Amino acid sequence: MIEGVTDLVKVSIITPVYNVEECIEKNIKSIISQTCKDFELLLIDDGSKDRSIEIARELLETSDINYKIISQKNSGVSTARNRGIEEANGEYISFLDSDDYIDSRYVELMYEKAITNDCDVVFCDYSEVDGDGKILAQSSTNFLDDFIEGKEGALRQLNGEINLGMRSAIYRTLIIKGNNLEFDSNRKYAEDMVFIVKALLYAKKVISVDEVLAYYVRWDAAVTRTASLKHLDCYYSYVDLLKYIKEIGDLREIEEFLIQFKIPYSISHIFSTLCREEKFHEDLFRFLKQDDVSQALKKYKLQKFDKNNIRYLIQCKGMKCCPNLLLKAFNIILR
Repeated sequence: MIEGVTDLVKVSIITPVYNVEECIEKNIKSIISQTCKDFELLLIDDGSKDRSIEIARELLETSDINYKIISQKNSGVSTARNRGIEEANGEYISFLDSDDYIDSRYVELMYEKAITNDCDVVFCDYSEVDGDGKILAQSSTNFLDDFIEGKEGALRQLNGEINLGMRSAIYRTLIIKGNNLEFDSNRKYAEDMVFIVKALLYAKKVISVDEVLAYYVRWDAAVTRTASLKHLDCYYSYVDLLKYIKEIGDLREIEEFLIQFKIPYSISHIFSTLCREEKFHEDLFRFLKQDDVSQALKKYKLQKFDKNNIRYLIQCKGMKCCPNLLLKAFNIILR
């Protein structure tokens, strides 16, 4: 297919690309192999310095895929996704990272489900795999017996009852562009969850395809555990979402869940991550001493009586009252 030839299509697949020459071939081949060809691929070259785009172009030039390669200076995955949204001509939008891949029936089954049920958001299941395709973990999402209203879907997404990943959902373009939804390029963590929840809030109907149709590749599990001050965005992203929810209004149940669980939980995640390296301890304690953080920890409420929720309750109290003692306990556990 000639690059840049674009008509109104069923689905726009938005794929940011940055220095992924070792894995982009599998990604592109999974897109080329789609049983439904009525889609467009928008590759956003985020300033790659390796052969990623060259490899992708070589594969796409000899395919029958409608594609477009858009280049920008390196600005991060959120900016790249936002650029893709601007350029999208599909009735629905899907996001696929360049090191992940999808089943050959992804576009066909997801779009068919959306149209048959007139749904704004459709999600499927996905598996975590290693670089060789070996399954490391199956997603624990719950499928839907029938469609649900989007606000209910947003709450279920936040509490983990359903699990829409960036690679496992399609969104009606109208609800994305019509509500000016975009990824926050100032946040490095949880910005994808915030985007998903916002999209669900505007959806009239949400439904699932009850199959594994997407694959999240974990090239190096150690990378995801690397401590960084960017993890502080886990907290700030959910604070931003709470502010957004309050501005919309009439979303009390979601608001309460954010206040009573998700925001305190995000602080627990930050503590568990940054406590691993001594060089971050000073920043961690400074963060915990902030008035807004201290107040957020007070508001944690058990969602259900199980060991995880009890652990979070103990951790929230420990972070507020005796963070140094809690840090010592964590260091003993992590040894």
